[in-house]
Amino acid sequence: MADAVHQFNNISLGSRGGVSQGVLRVSAGGFLWRRHNRAIEVKKDDITNLVWTKLGSRGYQLGVQRTDGPTVNFLGFKEKDHDGLASLCHTSLGKDIIAQDLAVAGRNWGAVELNGSSLMYKVDNKVMFEVPLPDVSQAQQTKDEVLLEFHVDDTTGDDREDTLIEMAFHVPASNEAWAAAAHAAAEAGENGNSVTTAAKALVDSLLQHTDAGVATSADAVATFDDVAVLAPRGRFTVEMHPSFLKLVGQTQDFKIRYTSIGRLFILPKSATPHTLVVIGLDPPIRKGQTYYSYLLCQFNNDEDVTMELDISEELLAQKNEKCGGKLLRTMSGPVSSVFAHTLRGLSSAKITRAKIEVYRNHAGDGCAVRCSYKADDGFLYPLEKAFFYVHKPPMCINHSDIDYVEFQRQGGGVISSSVRTFDLMIKQKSNNTEYQFRNIQRSEWEPLFDFINKRKIRIENLQAARQGPQGPGQAIDLGDDLDAGLRAAAAEADDSEDEDEDFDAGGEDMSASSGGSLDERVDAGSDAESGSSDAEMVDEEGIDVTAVLGSKKKRKADNDAGAANGDGAAHKQPKPKKPKVPKAEKPPKAEGDAAAAADGEGGSSDKKQRKPRKKKDPNAPKKALSGFMFFSNANRERVKATNPGIPFGQVGLLGFSQAC
Repeated sequence: MADAVHQFNNISLGSRGGVSQGVLRVSAGGFLWRRHNRAIEVKKDDITNLVWTKLGSRGYQLGVQRTDGPTVNFLGFKEKDHDGLASLCHTSLGKDIIAQDLAVAGRNWGAVELNGSSLMYKVDNKVMFEVPLPDVSQAQQTKDEVLLEFHVDDTTGDDREDTLIEMAFHVPASNEAWAAAAHAAAEAGENGNSVTTAAKALVDSLLQHTDAGVATSADAVATFDDVAVLAPRGRFTVEMHPSFLKLVGQTQDFKIRYTSIGRLFILPKSATPHTLVVIGLDPPIRKGQTYYSYLLCQFNNDEDVTMELDISEELLAQKNEKCGGKLLRTMSGPVSSVFAHTLRGLSSAKITRAKIEVYRNHAGDGCAVRCSYKADDGFLYPLEKAFFYVHKPPMCINHSDIDYVEFQRQGGGVISSSVRTFDLMIKQKSNNTEYQFRNIQRSEWEPLFDFINKRKIRIENLQAARQGPQGPGQAIDLGDDLDAGLRAAAAEADDSEDEDEDFDAGGEDMSASSGGSLDERVDAGSDAESGSSDAEMVDEEGIDVTAVLGSKKKRKADNDAGAANGDGAAHKQPKPKKPKVPKAEKPPKAEGDAAAAADGEGGSSDKKQRKPRKKKDPNAPKKALSGFMFFSNANRERVKATNPGIPFGQVGLLGFSQAC
């Protein structure tokens, strides 16, 4: 029987740079929290205690204390989740959840304890706060004070919320716990020095769980010069430090903690001797007003490198414990591979490589599909568990987060075979967003369909997609030497042979009559016209066709007879003109009327003058939009979505016609 997996949605991961919301899965193997490409896993064997804490209005928190490493806090639980979660942890993990209250007294004196890689500050035996020691960049001791400095990077996690960057503890010499540790260290003679103060004992204990204790944070473990970065664009010197990554450019530098790196991708380019190493960030970095969730580093395939890491044995062993022994002191090979594997060993992030065994394009020379997203060209990489698109903007769509895919612009029409490309639309579950990748070569239809079908991803138009890019209809092969409209007209001509035969027969009659005299040709033309008119006339309501045709023939016979007798003019006598009626003269105006008329003429000159145009008030409200404009704005996006590639001028007409 398969192990049951219970899922909790909208669970946040507590960290110093803010909280990130994701999905938490609990199984017999441990805890797995995932958000996009970032995953935090706590295995069953590493769990020491489970602590349940109430956070006031923010709900409840589950703290997972580990043997090696800081406590992992999951926030966002509700009170009703406690019983089910406690039963699940007891059955699957063999651990009971311990209820713990937070200290809310507000005092600034208490006790400091080290629990694994976490520093716990307690007041009256209640935890007030907890500090993960891997976030400490420097620990210094001055007399009786211990100063802790924390890493600060350029991700937006530090911009969104207030971030702790420094903390100081006062450790008096009379402190019993750390004074005893100081005397014990002095008697043992550790490091050849006699430790005499409690503050010094605390600093030495802290340095064992931080990167600052085994190496200076200013020393780079590995350095790669002149690396071409496509996003954000520029050339940088990449320095890999024990706890953070630094990009040094000509105008701007970026500092990124390894805890912000979620996943690495190795993507070889098609038809070019370059390989992309993609660094996934959560939270992203910001350059100007643009956010970058992925760093695209490009390397030449022909360049090999041999590098020896500047790292101590103690730090190397510590990093190998986290990454599974995959970090070597000396690394050699293609520069892209050395870069990715070094970063993987220092950050403990997983690597996903695009392989031809997973997907091979139609040409057989790569594992990517050339396409375009919006207005930019790029490549779509079908990976084992995701689709990755580069490069504007880079995006990763996990297979588990895909609602369905749809093959668009399939064949079957008159001009379908002249279209050499098709579109692939992917709809995402989490944010209900549709991603449309355009201008994919039709030769990639079958490889993409097989890949998607094997991964059991739902295809919206499955039956039509199985028939290939030509679709269910029979398209006409337009070729390159004939216009589409002419070929369509030729197809219509083949379907209407009977009409063409009738038209040719009429033409033969006319050509045969062209050998007679002029009068005969005129008569023949009149007969042909009358015959064609007769063939097109049908009976309508209240009109008799025979009566109409009879009256026409009678008038024609009368005209022919009159012309033969020479009195055709008698039949066409002009109508008599009507006599002109003289207009009645108007009576003369009176003197008073004449004066009034004169005054009126004088006044009319003033009225004829144009009135000055009123000045437009700039503060006046604008005229309200018409109903058609409201209708167009409401339906424009729908018309564009249902008719991709439609010209701008046709959007309004098509939307109005569909509404009608």
